[in-house]
Amino acid sequence: MIIDKLENCERYYGLGERFAKAFEYLKATDFSKVEPGKYPLDGDALKIAVQEYETRDEADCKIEAHKRYADIQFIYSGKEQMGIDSYTGQEPKTPYNEEKDVWFFDKYEFLLPVGEGSFTIFFPEDIHMPCFKLGEKSNVKKVVMKVLLD
Repeated sequence: MIIDKLENCERYYGLGERFAKAFEYLKATDFSKVEPGKYPLDGDALKIAVQEYETRDEADCKIEAHKRYADIQFIYSGKEQMGIDSYTGQEPKTPYNEEKDVWFFDKYEFLLPVGEGSFTIFFPEDIHMPCFKLGEKSNVKKVVMKVLLD
């Protein structure tokens, strides 16, 4: 897992061409003008979801992980905290859904505050629970980039 500010994203271009392309898109796009929805950037190799939501109570959040994609989660506006953990063979709450590339878990170990202008990268070994309120509920606009790993 990685957390940083978008202004430092060039440090992560070495993760591969798809990561570099994703960060270039994040830097070049004015998300105040982008409506929520799903947008292709490079077919199945790089997909974008723009989300707007109110952060939630912990009981209303899902703890998830992926196998084929890494998530870049960029907080355009607002703030939230994310539950995080390393996958070390924990029993999933649900079987892996290959079509949606997701499986769900029951618990996480740590909480991570993530604010406006920051991003996280979650790899397949990173269990994560986004959308959790940080103190009071707040409105968040987030861009989730799904980066296919080879």
